[in-house]
Amino acid sequence: MATATLTTTPRSRASAGTTTGAAVLSVLGTVLAIGIAATSLLVVPAALLIAFGPSLLSLF
Repeated sequence: MATATLTTTPRSRASAGTTTGAAVLSVLGTVLAIGIAATSLLVVPAALLIAFGPSLLSLF
């Protein structure tokens, strides 16, 4: 029975830095996407207020 010897090479610094950079960009992208979604939730009420605010205020 033949056995093979496997050698492991340590991760290079460039690969670790690339992985860390990708993780940071992923988190920043997620934060940006959540910020855009939260801002878009404010657009509809603001548009309604601008469009119908004067006519609603004239009723009082």
